[in-house]
Amino acid sequence: MCILLYRLVKKMKIQEFLYFCLVLVTASAKGHENGRGVITVVVPEGRDAILPCSLRTKLSLQHEVFDWKKDGQKEVFLYSARDEYNNGRPGQDEQFKGRVSHFPEELKLGNASIVIRNTKLVDSGNYSCIIPHLQPKEQSFNIKLIVERVFKDRSGDVTGAAPKPFVGILSITEDGALLKCEVPGAFPKPSVEWKDSDGNILPAEEPRVSYRGDRYYVSLLITVTKTDTNVFRCVATQQEISHVTDDEIYVPHCGKTAENCCGVGVVVAAFCGGVLITAILFVVIKYIRR
Repeated sequence: MCILLYRLVKKMKIQEFLYFCLVLVTASAKGHENGRGVITVVVPEGRDAILPCSLRTKLSLQHEVFDWKKDGQKEVFLYSARDEYNNGRPGQDEQFKGRVSHFPEELKLGNASIVIRNTKLVDSGNYSCIIPHLQPKEQSFNIKLIVERVFKDRSGDVTGAAPKPFVGILSITEDGALLKCEVPGAFPKPSVEWKDSDGNILPAEEPRVSYRGDRYYVSLLITVTKTDTNVFRCVATQQEISHVTDDEIYVPHCGKTAENCCGVGVVVAAFCGGVLITAILFVVIKYIRR
């Protein structure tokens, strides 16, 4: 077993090796806890998942058959005496096409483990690795894969995910610059906040929220003063769908009044125009879909 692991991990990059060690530790601990031979593998969404399936003996699997299935029915990966899905063999479920591979060099050491690349939330579930033609009887391994949701921009994948916020300068006074952030057409209702360049949440006014056409529209005003960078970021978060998106703006140091600030009027006009165009497009798209 130790030799098998050495041969497997010596080809990996250091990041892959550390992650593989984490998988083995998690699998060992979880499998021992449930007492039913079920190995649990936990991986963050978007990372690669290694599902272990190794014989205790060094019996070669190069001329054997092993079949990976998800939830007892979805075909994940099938190897049959050097023939497998990645070589054009039909039957693999669409969910896994182009994302699953095995370790060819380890077959001679009894290793039928697979890697699922770029894991998705739908990959979570119960997997089985069956080696049917072994003597005196077939062997099977059960793995539970948990893909943990991570916060990321899902605006192109999830209906209702908030689009990138519109940020702009409304005015500049002796008290500072008045900034506005607009988040249109989102569901569920997003949490909107302003942050500085260091990621600190800044005190802002109460958000203005409206609900139209099954979507939330949120605007948030804030007055900011000069900082080291004069860069401020508006962040929209939807906890329910693990979606986060943001945009930032640079506020020029213009002195005490807007008259001393060249270009602020252009920024304000562009901001208002952008919000108006977005609103019009949203209405047109809804009308077309009807």
